[in-house]
Amino acid sequence: MVEVESPELLRGCEEGLFEKINWAKVGNKADFVAPAKASECGVGIFVWSTAIAYNADKLKVAPTSWADFWDVKKFPGKRGLRKGAKYTTEFALMADGVKPADVYKVLGTKAGVERAFKKLTQLKPYIQWWEAGAQPPQFPASGDVVMSSAYNGRIDSAQKEGKHLKVVWNGSIYDVDSWAIPKGAKVAEAMQFINFASKPENQKVYSTKIAYGPTNLKAVKLLLNQGCC
Repeated sequence: MVEVESPELLRGCEEGLFEKINWAKVGNKADFVAPAKASECGVGIFVWSTAIAYNADKLKVAPTSWADFWDVKKFPGKRGLRKGAKYTTEFALMADGVKPADVYKVLGTKAGVERAFKKLTQLKPYIQWWEAGAQPPQFPASGDVVMSSAYNGRIDSAQKEGKHLKVVWNGSIYDVDSWAIPKGAKVAEAMQFINFASKPENQKVYSTKIAYGPTNLKAVKLLLNQGCC
């Protein structure tokens, strides 16, 4: 099996790279949040977000938006961004004044893509690109950047380690990581594992270890009953 983000799941399914999911083998489809069952080739594992993170010990005035992220006069210094167009272009459009509800409508046009890259060009001298999820917590903690886009679970882990990092949720983008089965893999064994991993009691354990939301609604109830959220 492979763990994939939504765009890769969609592309791989369209190109015939993944097996179709037999929900009778992996769980009750009705128990899962909508994005976790949107593709016929995947089963959602957890829900996560990319948001703004900053070191509250070194940045006394908190940013509140992607417009602030782009404001190098008010917040001088480097910024961390994921090295790739995915999510980065969305953030650029929001920084340029596009409402979150309109981002993908704008990004679906040639003019919208050009607008996003034009906005990124403004920030180019101040960008420190990251490629691994462990880097965004490290960059602001070390003072390499004043703020960074980051996976919320990574920031949660850094906070538990004592780092005074904070998250700005405004303008954050959420996605679902999913299990996918490559064509030619051992499908029966893969389905068996997905069934095990998707059980609410197992998803509950995962979500207590890192701040990512479960995709099984019954796991959410278990977490709420535990008083975790």
